[in-house]
Amino acid sequence: MKRLTGIPHLAAVLLLAGCNFRQGTGLVPTLAPEQIIATAVQATADAMRLPFTDTPVPPTAVTPTLHPPTVTLTATPTATATPLPCNKAEFVTDVTIPDGEDITIFDTFTKTWRLRNVGTCTWTSEYRVVFDHGDQMLAPDSAPITSGTVAPGATVDVSVPMEGPGTAGTYKGYWRLRDAGGVLFGVGASGNVAFWVEIESISNLPAGPNFEVAFENLHACGSLQYATFRVGNSGGTGFESAQIGIKDLDTSGWLYTTGTNNSPFLGTASMCPPDSSNMGPGSVYFIAASIGASPPHGHDARLTLKLCTADNIAGDCVTKTLDFVIP
Repeated sequence: MKRLTGIPHLAAVLLLAGCNFRQGTGLVPTLAPEQIIATAVQATADAMRLPFTDTPVPPTAVTPTLHPPTVTLTATPTATATPLPCNKAEFVTDVTIPDGEDITIFDTFTKTWRLRNVGTCTWTSEYRVVFDHGDQMLAPDSAPITSGTVAPGATVDVSVPMEGPGTAGTYKGYWRLRDAGGVLFGVGASGNVAFWVEIESISNLPAGPNFEVAFENLHACGSLQYATFRVGNSGGTGFESAQIGIKDLDTSGWLYTTGTNNSPFLGTASMCPPDSSNMGPGSVYFIAASIGASPPHGHDARLTLKLCTADNIAGDCVTKTLDFVIP
């Protein structure tokens, strides 16, 4: 704050002016009052023009404090590749029998899929295609994938023989692959999805009796071995009885002497006779006959099968023969 130094000077002037009243012989002042006031005012004005005596204080310098910015580092995740499984397949195309193909009942056909090996393991001759679920359509339980090898990235055509079911309708069977260790695998993102075959079985049966027959297996019933045959009624009439004979072609001896059976039709290939007494049009059954406790494995044999529309080999009859090898 600045101070004005003129105020003391004004007081001094007034004091000096007052002293003038005592000069001379009387109390008459030497200066008139208005002169005294004017002199005081002038002295005050002169004092106000004097320079200030305060020394200005320089401002205090402020040194800013710098704070470096805080940087937060965020880690960017690194993508991790999903490892490929040992066994995985990819469906490429249907080589034969596209979905919905018409197949006449009892007609045989071969379904072929083209698959790609998208795993890391090589498929060998020990790998197989196996039935998984659905309609098997008289196909084998399994079939080989290849006689050689299928390297990762390579394709292979996988085939399975089948037969059109005896009843008209839509049929769909699902299949997967099996490695040498018995582990199942398939297609899809998980490598475990089944691929399929889908057909439309259509009827084209003649009016009269007829049937188709094929060798199925050799299985035990008690202490005896039974040769089993798959039989499909491809005619328009049902069968009620059968006459069966099996001959060893290598020795010309009979393995099963001709016999008549009025309930020879079996529901599965592992059953033992007797079972059903009727096989209607379009149906599929099995017929089995004993060929002894120790059959001649590897021998050529011949089945003679006669089916008739009435019991005891009566009515309309159809006879067919089939050559096969005893397993």
